[in-house]
Amino acid sequence: MSLYTYRARDEKGQAISGIMPAENKVELAHILKNQGLLLVFASQKTDKKKLNWQGLPFLRGVSLTEKMMFAKHLAVMVKSGLPIPRALEILSIQTKSNYFREALNNIKEKIKTGSSLADSLQDYPRVFPPLFTSSIRIGEIGGTLEEVLELLALQMQKEHDIRAKVRGAMIYPSVIVVVMIIIAVLMMIFVVPSLMKIFSEMNIELPITTRIIIAVSNLLAGHIIISLVGLVTVPLLLLFFKASPLGKKFFHFVFIHTPLVKNIIKKVYIARIARTLSSLLKSGVAIVNALDIIADSLENTYFKRAVKNASEMVQKGAPLNKSLANFPELFAPMVIQIVRVGEETGSSEQILSQLADFYEKEVDDITKNLSSVIKPALILIIGGAVGFFAISVIQPMYMVMDYME
Repeated sequence: MSLYTYRARDEKGQAISGIMPAENKVELAHILKNQGLLLVFASQKTDKKKLNWQGLPFLRGVSLTEKMMFAKHLAVMVKSGLPIPRALEILSIQTKSNYFREALNNIKEKIKTGSSLADSLQDYPRVFPPLFTSSIRIGEIGGTLEEVLELLALQMQKEHDIRAKVRGAMIYPSVIVVVMIIIAVLMMIFVVPSLMKIFSEMNIELPITTRIIIAVSNLLAGHIIISLVGLVTVPLLLLFFKASPLGKKFFHFVFIHTPLVKNIIKKVYIARIARTLSSLLKSGVAIVNALDIIADSLENTYFKRAVKNASEMVQKGAPLNKSLANFPELFAPMVIQIVRVGEETGSSEQILSQLADFYEKEVDDITKNLSSVIKPALILIIGGAVGFFAISVIQPMYMVMDYME
């Protein structure tokens, strides 16, 4: 079965376009005729275009911003009374992602055949995770689809803001460290050999720091191609390792145990869990199902395990606060007590929302002050590296001068 881009006209003569799977153009025309449409033009999408997002998983992603705007705009259109297929058609035209456009067009066609919006969204789990589809299903059943979409848009907006703040705070130190490593490697390959040549020719005992620099320089300069290739491949290998199950576990462990970083990571995840759980409970999702959905959406293996464990304990009858208390290294006592208050007063939705607001504010304050903490640390690191190099070069110079005298 192939994908066809088509243009058709309805009974009123209005032009309609989209993408639809069919065996051939004849079958496509027959399908459109059953929908009251007259096929005007059809073009088969090539395998090369299909490969762009179907053969390569990393090209099938849709940004959080695009999904957030989709939820916002769909909520407005549903509230104004626009039929969902027509709303999806309009939104598909607006998106810049080819994969997202195709997904929305296919979802639109499936809804026209009688499927619900939630069932149609489930065909694209990379775009619409269980959190999204479960909430939509509750909204369709309860007749509160527009409110659910607004909650999802708010949830994604908050998540987007937190990600942007953390990413913005980490860009500066990351760039400085990467540039420092590149400069150090290039100096070891091209500058240090000529600078240290005079020392190695002298029959004098060099300091240990100088011998270390000479050894590293000889190793890198003696294998220039390998060194330069390694400068590119090592970061790539680290990225692949980070994406593996063992690598994820390792880096997640490092993140939640590294000073400064662990506070940000924990607060981000607590805010995300609280915000998502509050949204799901407001949408009418049962707490056990909500915890399962949240666990599946979390990237950090330790928080995922904690929430999954909490889901199992709650299903057995334990309160949520006691379930979370089994992981004191992840959830602070204040979090446990606030969740307990929400459960005892029957106001978990509001309490969790306030908890999310509090931790999002904490993350905002930390990221604002992070640069004032990172800059002195970077100065110490760079200063230490420059000082080590300076001592390694200047000290032998004095020894050479004494040797010449």
